Amino acid sequence: MRQEQEDAARVSKLEDEGLEGLIAMTTDSVDDIIKPKQKLRIPILSSLFEYIVSIWTPPDEKWRKRQIIIWGVSSVACLVAPPLTESFAKVNWLPAGGMIGYRGMPAPEGGGGGYNPFRGKRNKKHQIVAMFISVWSWVVAKGVAEKVVRGVPALAASKSAEWFKFAITQAAMAGLVLYTQTYKEGEEGKDLMI
Repeated sequence: MRQEQEDAARVSKLEDEGLEGLIAMTTDSVDDIIKPKQKLRIPILSSLFEYIVSIWTPPDEKWRKRQIIIWGVSSVACLVAPPLTESFAKVNWLPAGGMIGYRGMPAPEGGGGGYNPFRGKRNKKHQIVAMFISVWSWVVAKGVAEKVVRGVPALAASKSAEWFKFAITQAAMAGLVLYTQTYKEGEEGKDLMI
């Protein structure tokens, strides 16, 4: 019914004032039609969101199995040998950053492939970014783990409270490594002078 009223108003405007009256009645300007308005962009947040979307890469089956083995075995090892928990809890951001930085890189010409922390220079831009992401995520995961364990009285009073915090942090780091890849095709030659 509303559409019919708008159409009737346009027809009467066309009959009364001609084509100019009909053009004046439209709300779209020629600039809006030729050059549409851009979405609202908040400079820092929009580019940060676009970068996060660009590094989000779902894992293939081989990568998923490898990460489950690495993070699962290290968590179980710390459960079996509790003194290891405190030592590993301080540095589990380091292997996470290394694995994120090397994920997706081409295999070296000498053969062999996959993750090797001792292969080549380790000061490429995407590897520095991977380390920054892993440290930042580790700090957040440690804070969340602390809050969760304190929030559950049975966990906080347990002798294994440190291991529970470690396990939560390990799960967060494993998830980060599973879905993050800072390396992009063609970045082999971009070394930083550090």
